Amino acid sequence: MIYNIVMELIEALKETYGYSVPIFLKDLRFGHKSKTAIRKELSRAAIRGEICRKSSGVYYLSEDKEIPSTISFEEIVEKKFVKDDYGFPGLNLDVYGYYTGLAFLNQIGISQQVPAVLEIVTNKTSCKRYYCACGFKALLRKGKIQINRFNYKALQFFDMFYLLSDEEVKKYSSIIYSYIEKNLSSDDFEKYVGLYDGRVLKLIVEGGFLRAFRHN
Repeated sequence: MIYNIVMELIEALKETYGYSVPIFLKDLRFGHKSKTAIRKELSRAAIRGEICRKSSGVYYLSEDKEIPSTISFEEIVEKKFVKDDYGFPGLNLDVYGYYTGLAFLNQIGISQQVPAVLEIVTNKTSCKRYYCACGFKALLRKGKIQINRFNYKALQFFDMFYLLSDEEVKKYSSIIYSYIEKNLSSDDFEKYVGLYDGRVLKLIVEGGFLRAFRHN
């Protein structure tokens, strides 16, 4: 009887999440079951090898039970704090955070340094704090406004100017200019630059970046 109940939960998770995707105990709803009951069923499933436990409260399903796949810390924090691309990739993208700090500078080619701690701005926290799992940690900060799929690139970009000196803005001006042309519009500039202090606007104007914002 208990085995059937556990397998019913596992089949429901397969339908909802698929394989090699972080599953967070905190987010699970299954009928009228309590969190304690779900936790016990996942624990039984993990013992039987039906599901893999990556960290406290973090599970995933592996298609191959003999040689289980794994998920990374980066995959965990991305789904928990940054975005969830559910359904058809790109069509149902739910964005609630973005990378900042060295992670973003590395992403756009300004820095080659790999961050020891991932820095993330997210709707999923109310204060500055660390999230730890799998022996790693990420630094979380609350955003200036609610983050979504339409504004995260602009907010991420304007945040970047807090990380760079005047000299670095000049040095990497071609990278910055190219990023604006590909990702941002004049509407993005008008809507969000006012959230930032005068230094950010000064660096954008003096860097000659205003003309890079495409017109809609």
